[in-house]
Amino acid sequence: MKFYSNKKYQTAAVYAAVVIAVNVLLVLALNNVGEIFKWFGNIFKVMQPITWGLVVAFLTNPIMEKTASFMRKRIYKTDEARQKASGFIKVISVLITEIIFLGIVVGLVAIVVPELIRSVMDIFNNASLIINNVQSWINKVFRNYPSVEQAATNMLSDFNTDFSTIIQKIQPMLENVLSGAWGIVTVVKNFLLGFIVSVYMLCCKETLLAQIKKIIIALTRKRTCERIMNVCSQANTVFSGFVTGKIVDSIIIGLICFIGLKIMGVPYSIMISVLIGVTNIIPFFGPIIGAIPSALLILLIEPSKCLIFVIFVVVLQQFDGNILGPKILGDSTGLPGFWVLISLLVFGGLFGFPGMVLAVPTSALIYSFFRSSVEGKLKRKNLPTATDYYKDDVTHLYTKPPERTPLTKEELLKLDIPPIDEVNEVKFNGESLESLSEERSEKSK
Repeated sequence: MKFYSNKKYQTAAVYAAVVIAVNVLLVLALNNVGEIFKWFGNIFKVMQPITWGLVVAFLTNPIMEKTASFMRKRIYKTDEARQKASGFIKVISVLITEIIFLGIVVGLVAIVVPELIRSVMDIFNNASLIINNVQSWINKVFRNYPSVEQAATNMLSDFNTDFSTIIQKIQPMLENVLSGAWGIVTVVKNFLLGFIVSVYMLCCKETLLAQIKKIIIALTRKRTCERIMNVCSQANTVFSGFVTGKIVDSIIIGLICFIGLKIMGVPYSIMISVLIGVTNIIPFFGPIIGAIPSALLILLIEPSKCLIFVIFVVVLQQFDGNILGPKILGDSTGLPGFWVLISLLVFGGLFGFPGMVLAVPTSALIYSFFRSSVEGKLKRKNLPTATDYYKDDVTHLYTKPPERTPLTKEELLKLDIPPIDEVNEVKFNGESLESLSEERSEKSK
């Protein structure tokens, strides 16, 4: 018995098999969601050194590029010398970059972390004294307003109860953290391995990128490849410009805050400056998130300096938003303020602090792609792309041209229509074709 192949039925059978396989996989995935998440968690733990390496390489790449560019311009001034010393320039630039990065990390750990620990321990140890100082301040300020004084005293009493409960809960956690030395060792191990990975990535950056491009070109069509390259280029521009610029901006703001607090004699200046600098990475909400707990802490310790601190932070954030930030970041995102707010709310609610940090560049990238797509569709419809054209009624964009009415007999008689001989006669510089041919014939004779 012979079997005859039919491409139409074969294609339908293949599609049916694929649909059945996908449905079976979905059912299995829904029944084993916990195992799947556990599997992804294990993969993420294994990939932590590589993740550290990617982050470190991404953050230090601008320093390496600046160092290599400086060496090419100042030391090796000819193309021949640059070509011969290309490997040496790469090695030295990577070495200088990693030394700077390690210096920053070691400096932060050696200077900031002990001060933070000391400040937190002081707050816990002097909790009762702080509460008594606040109670004395309430009695002094609101002595002429008994009802307000009583309400503030009740709030302070409730806070004291809650604070004692928090301390009782935190102390075992601190003991667990101190005893869990293996977790600290694991973090240090992942960081050191990631640091080594970042060195290799920076040294072989061009080769790695060329291999990735090679794979993309081999597996995709020309148009798809161009789109992927465009997406990667825009993502690199937006993320590198925003993330690195925001980190530099936050470091400067943290240093200015530390100097100002030291001059004003505000307690726990290092801890507050670190908090202000770290939260400043978050656009829009960052200054508020850092200023409110800092102001409450100062209010509990030295209430007289709380107002001065609030004024100082407001002036500092105005300086950052209007002068320092635009100088460093420029228009690296191009995202309107409304969408900045929406992206922070959505990403912050979904992913917490990391989501708020990456919300703006991610949303800016999506906004750029969507805007390009919309403007391309409008151009194909021969419609304007500027947003101002769509603020008013848009019906004028779709108005049809006026209908043409035929001419009447009287209008036709009024038209001046030249004879057909005059229309067909070709003239060159005011002379007809016949006169030019006669002149040529006479010259030839």
